[in-house]
Amino acid sequence: MKSFITLSGILAALSIASAPTVLAQGDPLQIYWIDVEGGSSTLIVTPGGDSVLMDAGWNREDARDARRIEAAMQDAGVTDIDYFIASHFHGDHVGGAPAIAQRVQINQFLDHGDSVEQDSERGRPAWEAYLSAAQGKRQTVRPGDTLALSGVNFRFVAANREVIAPHGAGPNEHCGNPMVPEDLGENSRSVGYQVTLGEFEFLDLGDMTVDVQQTVACPENRLGVVDLLQAPHHAQGVSPELVWALQPTVAVSNNGATKGGRAEDLATLKRIPGLQGLWQVHRATGASDEANTFADLMANLTAEDDQGYWIKATVDASGDRYTLTNGRNNYSQPYSTK
Repeated sequence: MKSFITLSGILAALSIASAPTVLAQGDPLQIYWIDVEGGSSTLIVTPGGDSVLMDAGWNREDARDARRIEAAMQDAGVTDIDYFIASHFHGDHVGGAPAIAQRVQINQFLDHGDSVEQDSERGRPAWEAYLSAAQGKRQTVRPGDTLALSGVNFRFVAANREVIAPHGAGPNEHCGNPMVPEDLGENSRSVGYQVTLGEFEFLDLGDMTVDVQQTVACPENRLGVVDLLQAPHHAQGVSPELVWALQPTVAVSNNGATKGGRAEDLATLKRIPGLQGLWQVHRATGASDEANTFADLMANLTAEDDQGYWIKATVDASGDRYTLTNGRNNYSQPYSTK
């Protein structure tokens, strides 16, 4: 089992404010956005072969989402999961956790703490599904905690409505809009993390709500700029104050055919300064062709003939270059790290 390290432990031992630099190995960093039909499942495999799975899609009798996760794992060359991260406790994120836990070895489960919706009719099944999968392997994470993974730096930046501390970047020029009302439900408590390989940075904030996104972004952007961004909340609640300040070169929307991918949020993503590619796991049927991205950058075009294709990012061991690939048509596009 891989070890879990908190930032406080690093500070105590090394008296520095950030995790130590990790030298990349020869193999690439791989990131998969797995089609779980409007839910969420993101697989990371490090250059050293460590594996992290954030979320597992829906609870289904046919174990569809677990089988799709297994297919991505096979493509990545791993047979077990070192860490399963529950971004939050909704059925489209952790409903499929028991199915994948029955099919592959999962060594540790990480989450934001107990569900705040466990007593609701909607929240109880997802919470119970997660507990049945974790079975005593749970650990709660907080912003600033890190994972000891080979070949990359992995840092948690949000959990349970807490966010990483400011670092003196100065005012965010994109702030100024009114702050939206607080959302105290499970979405707002999403775990968020940042993965770094050399100069390359990937950011995944789960279903973080706009109010928390604004807290991260204003008055100071606490996360700097990134290369690759998973669009928050399936691209159905995106804060321009945050995503414009992050300035990703590439954004990936894990929307389904009918869930997420709202036209106004896709438009916000397309207006990110310097954006070179918006990729979507699905064509959003509720948005126009103009609002959706180019067909070559969409893994699944129709809801009727959905084969569950993934989108994959392959990051060169140096961290200088990365390529996104569409599992449907094998279309690939290379990008350079900032």
